[in-house]
Amino acid sequence: MIHSVWARYQALQQKIRGQRGSVLVVVASSMLALTSVVALSIDVGLMTTARVEAQRAADAAALAGAGAFIASPGNSGLARVLATEYAAGNTIRSESVVVLEDDIVIDTDALTVSVFVRRNRERGNAIPTFFAKVFGVDEVDIAAMATAEAAPAGGINCLLPVAVPDRWHEAGGPGNDPNDYNPEYGDYYTPWAQPNTDPPVFNDEFTGYAERDLGVRIPLKSNDANGGLNPSWYYPWRPPNQSGASDYQTNVSSCVDPSIMYYVGMQVDTEPGNMAGPTMKGFKDLIDQDPTARWNSSLNCVVSDGHQASNDATFCRGSPRIRPVPLFNPTEEPDAGTKPFEFTNFAGIFIDDIQGKTVYGRWLGYTGVKPSSPDEDTTAGPLFKVLRLVE
Repeated sequence: MIHSVWARYQALQQKIRGQRGSVLVVVASSMLALTSVVALSIDVGLMTTARVEAQRAADAAALAGAGAFIASPGNSGLARVLATEYAAGNTIRSESVVVLEDDIVIDTDALTVSVFVRRNRERGNAIPTFFAKVFGVDEVDIAAMATAEAAPAGGINCLLPVAVPDRWHEAGGPGNDPNDYNPEYGDYYTPWAQPNTDPPVFNDEFTGYAERDLGVRIPLKSNDANGGLNPSWYYPWRPPNQSGASDYQTNVSSCVDPSIMYYVGMQVDTEPGNMAGPTMKGFKDLIDQDPTARWNSSLNCVVSDGHQASNDATFCRGSPRIRPVPLFNPTEEPDAGTKPFEFTNFAGIFIDDIQGKTVYGRWLGYTGVKPSSPDEDTTAGPLFKVLRLVE
């Protein structure tokens, strides 16, 4: 009896030992599978992060490249330089991003810049894996692409408080003063868009200032009260809820209220009185904010002193002396006193210098300043652009 019980006990122990071995095998197999999944998830997470970093680099590079069309319209060389530099300012897995010439596609007609960021085996810079090497995956290709454009925007802020007449067609001929708007001698003005049309009707043959005028040096003089309309005359105006020489002068040198947005078709009041003194003082203060800024006629952009003759687009830069200015229809000259008149377009202008009582500026074609809300129904016309990603 005792022997039989002991035999059964030994058999039970042997069975338990066998089951323990089976459990250990199962646990060991499960741990291996779990470790493999965790390891692969780490690689997947690293690849996802690298992909996000690549997209961020592509976005920044595309926006910077398209920004060249604002600083220097039509300058594809500057667009390529800026896109390359901004891409290199980003990293993927702690390595600087490198874009090649073929990675940047520029369309100066559409004002777009596309940038491709690639890390792949073909270039020898694919993203290395860690744990996936166990399964024979040593590296992974990633890519990202972005397209940015300098697009028409809905509004503009911090305008210079001086309005100038938009360009008209000067017919010439005997008795027709080229410095006056004389429709009786054949002068005419065609705006960029027909007013009061829904949807807007645009005029391809508009006579106003356009990108073809990039870099043209123009004088700005206080308007003369003895009749006629000179293309060089400026007309002081006041933003809503502002008045007086102090606000006016500050709006020349900087901006009293940057929250005020302006748009084509908006009406403002002329500033009464002689503002020649505050105008000169405001422009001098503006120039003093960036006294070394100069115009480069070969690159059609602003550079620092000493680089006026350079052909290196990397010297192009921004400046507080680049400001937007409103234009008005020359057939509707603003009246003296506090009278309303309407904006028909905007243009960028670089304040070049001051000689006597004349301010000289360079037309920049269009400006890149803060836009109004995306759902604005108005548009600021062919001279006003803002940057945005489109892909």
